[in-house]
Amino acid sequence: MTIEIIGLVTLAVGFISFFSETSFIVYIFFCATLLGSAAAFILESMGGTSISPAHLLLGFLSIKLLSTGNNLRKSIYGVALGGPGFWLLLTVIYAALSAYFLPRLFAGQTYVFPVRFTADAHSTPLEPATSNITQSVYLIGDFICFFVLYGLAATYSGRRTLRTAAIACVVLNLIFAALDLLTFATGTAEVLAFIRNATYGILNDHEVAGFKRIIGSFNEASVFGFVTLGLFAYTTKLWLLGVRPRLMLSLSSLSLCSLVFSTSTTAYVGFAALFVYFYLETLLRALYRPLTSRVIFFLIGLPILFSIAALILALNDDTSTYIKNLADTMIFNKLSTASGMERSSWNTQALQVFFDTNGFGAGNGSVRASSFPIAVLASLGVVGALFFCLFFISAFLPRKSC
Repeated sequence: MTIEIIGLVTLAVGFISFFSETSFIVYIFFCATLLGSAAAFILESMGGTSISPAHLLLGFLSIKLLSTGNNLRKSIYGVALGGPGFWLLLTVIYAALSAYFLPRLFAGQTYVFPVRFTADAHSTPLEPATSNITQSVYLIGDFICFFVLYGLAATYSGRRTLRTAAIACVVLNLIFAALDLLTFATGTAEVLAFIRNATYGILNDHEVAGFKRIIGSFNEASVFGFVTLGLFAYTTKLWLLGVRPRLMLSLSSLSLCSLVFSTSTTAYVGFAALFVYFYLETLLRALYRPLTSRVIFFLIGLPILFSIAALILALNDDTSTYIKNLADTMIFNKLSTASGMERSSWNTQALQVFFDTNGFGAGNGSVRASSFPIAVLASLGVVGALFFCLFFISAFLPRKSC
């Protein structure tokens, strides 16, 4: 095992948190989740598996929160029968069991693209792999994170702490995006090497249509786009609700700019779906709630501004041609590119794995796919996908406070 410098810093911060307010470790943990290309530890005995700072801090977070007041009782309430935590727990248990049994049960009966991928990798016969262990550990960590933060979110002060931590996460993500662009433009990308020390590929020097693909503190643009999209949605929702509207509007606008210039197909498609969802949700709420100036602007003013901007761009031949080419490259003709064909082959093979295993799946951590629903089906099969769906459905259902 190799201990990196950032790992020593993470350990030091974790021990300091034991003597600090609870909010300190929450803020640090949220910000650490942005370090998607960093490794605190590297386990050579498991094929160079990286342990991220966030996973390391999760242990300190759990000890701190579960030993404070009645947080444990509130966390246990989160896994009550029929609740989101209950279905997530079943998903994790099933995933862990599938990671051990299914690759052995269906060994050699189908072909998979392995999770630990290299540039010249190809589909190989299904067999047990270290990724079955690592992916299961990550999923268990996700459940622990849900469990401990559910208890914190059960109180008003806890929710306020989580909100502040999430806002700090938004700000830090924008800072990392700016640093990524700045270091690329000045040829000083090695400055960020200490947070880009994980053992997987770091795609920090790619350009599309004249734009540097923003990766921020992550390993590739698609991951940055996915995370930033969630942060954009959070700040936009707070703005609509009137929570610190000026700050939220600023952070939401900056996050949107980051999404646009990230040239991530994930970000573009996700933003379109998110905007439609927000618009319909806000429109339905407006039918039985008083309209605020922000809601009126969102429902009426924003579409008008988008239309005017689109008209201005369309009247400029050079700009409209450039945007059309960019849209063709990143969205409409994406599947015809080398990256698009590669990812399409992953998904096609993953679906074949689902059918080859008679709907049971190949086991958690066995299959690589670029589509989350397909990855769940190919890995966990019908049963695991059902548990996962019930988790998401129950998470959006109203529940009594504990």
